[in-house]
Amino acid sequence: MNPSTTILLQEWKRISQQETTAIASREWTALNELLDQKNRIKDLLDDYDGGDYSETDMQLVSELISITEQNQIWLQSEMETVRHQIQTDECSLNTMRKVNQTYGSQDGSSYWHSYS
Repeated sequence: MNPSTTILLQEWKRISQQETTAIASREWTALNELLDQKNRIKDLLDDYDGGDYSETDMQLVSELISITEQNQIWLQSEMETVRHQIQTDECSLNTMRKVNQTYGSQDGSSYWHSYS
């Protein structure tokens, strides 16, 4: 049993909970920073053996697994929403390009200006 492992796992849990908030608010930069913080904690935890983890640590690990699974599900859903928005935006952009090709410009000014 090592109190350092408990402290590190508690910090990991706190960061995981912040990840949930970052995903919900679509703060992708903040999410990346949180993932970097978790990686640093993981590197520190790699220095410990299985016998260094207490029963409390094992409970924290179970909670972390649950939070991580929920975050993954939520992130996948948000990513799908973003992909859909990108596809919609690309479709709109392609339509605008076709309109521009059809009505184009003449002598440097757009036909649209002659109708306003």
